[in-house]
Amino acid sequence: MKRALGLAVWGYGVLVAALWLMVALLTDSAWLPTLVAFGPRWFAVLPLLPLGGMLLFVTGARRRSTYALVLALSALVLVFGFLDGRTGLGRSHGPPVLRLLTHNLGASHVTADALDRLLREQRVDVAALQECPFYDYSPARLGWRFYYGGDLCLVSRFPFTVLDEPDPDNVWRRYDREPILFDIDAPGGHFQLLNVHLATIREGIETLPAGGWHGLSAFVSNRDQAALESRRARAKILHRTAPVLVVGDFNVPVESAIYRESWGDLGNAFSRCGRGFGHTKFTRLFGIRIDHVLMSERWGCTDAQVLSSPYGGDHAPLVVDLVTLR
Repeated sequence: MKRALGLAVWGYGVLVAALWLMVALLTDSAWLPTLVAFGPRWFAVLPLLPLGGMLLFVTGARRRSTYALVLALSALVLVFGFLDGRTGLGRSHGPPVLRLLTHNLGASHVTADALDRLLREQRVDVAALQECPFYDYSPARLGWRFYYGGDLCLVSRFPFTVLDEPDPDNVWRRYDREPILFDIDAPGGHFQLLNVHLATIREGIETLPAGGWHGLSAFVSNRDQAALESRRARAKILHRTAPVLVVGDFNVPVESAIYRESWGDLGNAFSRCGRGFGHTKFTRLFGIRIDHVLMSERWGCTDAQVLSSPYGGDHAPLVVDLVTLR
């Protein structure tokens, strides 16, 4: 019994470390780590309780202490590594100058009145929306400055203009999800915001179990297309000198190789200022953090939190309090 418990404890510790490193280093680069990263990671926590309970059967204090230490270290790696738990230790100081919300409204039952209530209750200054249903411009009738770009919308207290669009009045006619860049005239000064809804690699993942080699080929093709779309979005802000925010549904977690390549040099507001796991996309079994607010170096954050959606849907709104850094 003691020998079996020791093997189980050490084996579990090795497994946890392997899962963490695999997801951190190989998500989007290989199919198995990608499956794990986009799956229900909380299953890795299940052995902790039974293994901890079995320590009661170990009579030697030294052996019990060793096993308890291994389990404690495994738990830390699970929470802050594999499960991407955050402590908010990167928060900046000072009064916020901007309160920003991003939310994918797909699969929700949102109305303009419900969105208006949420934004006013949360004292939101600017909201970037994806899968936006307000083709009737109803938020504008409720007192907001509003832009409808088909899939992407912007709701703002402050004046703004659309950048890099040859025909901004007809963007809504497009059937793609090309990122839209805005220049916003806030009381604290102009800044630029890129609203994105990037391609997902989940479609490629879903073909793997039954697709065999064809499924693997589809995964690689889908991943490469998502990486290309992400690089094209990043190119829109490469030479910008104003403070920049990139917000929206990136469809990848922070461990993704696609994310690191295109966005890894920007500050992630929840990673720095949020507490907990910050899941923004939900299935019946698990959640994942794929909606982000990214900051250029002239921004800092004092808080980041994921709210419960008052109008349903499979995404939750992310709200961030931002400060400007000197």
